[in-house]
Amino acid sequence: MRVKRVVIPAAALVLTAALSGAAPAKSSATKPTPDLFAGYSYTHAGEAGLNGWSLVGSHPFRGAWSFVADLSGHYGSFAGAEISQLAFMGGVRWSARAESRLRPFAEGLLGAARTSTSVETGAGSVSDADVDWGVAFGGGVDYGLSRRWSARVDVQLRLLHGEGATDEDLLFSVGAVYRFGR
Repeated sequence: MRVKRVVIPAAALVLTAALSGAAPAKSSATKPTPDLFAGYSYTHAGEAGLNGWSLVGSHPFRGAWSFVADLSGHYGSFAGAEISQLAFMGGVRWSARAESRLRPFAEGLLGAARTSTSVETGAGSVSDADVDWGVAFGGGVDYGLSRRWSARVDVQLRLLHGEGATDEDLLFSVGAVYRFGR
């Protein structure tokens, strides 16, 4: 079953990120600061592989916890149809306090994705669009390059529900993070 193939690796990633920060942090550990991520993103929307971008901002609110706003756009084609997907999700992130350059994190998000499909026919084009609501669970790691800059790898499992069905989509992002206030 596809759900088990996706959920088990995603759960293992989140658990690994959470356990890596389970040891007590020393006082020299860096505290989370507001940050902005921008980068390349890849996802599956049903059977279609889509390339795109991801823009994510976060702001700490208590200890290792931050509010997160995630905006992404993905584009591609499948079986003669042009597909675009624009998603906005918000939620919370837990970040390990880093003693080294690596800072793992886990997050849970809630939001919506608007998917548009267009097919060219001999007489013109046929288009359809819908908005699906859902959740995303995932995690990743930031690798510190300098005091303010990091490289990020992020993996999410998005569960989008619309038109009576739930679609499980893996999303992979890689890019740069800028940290404010350091």
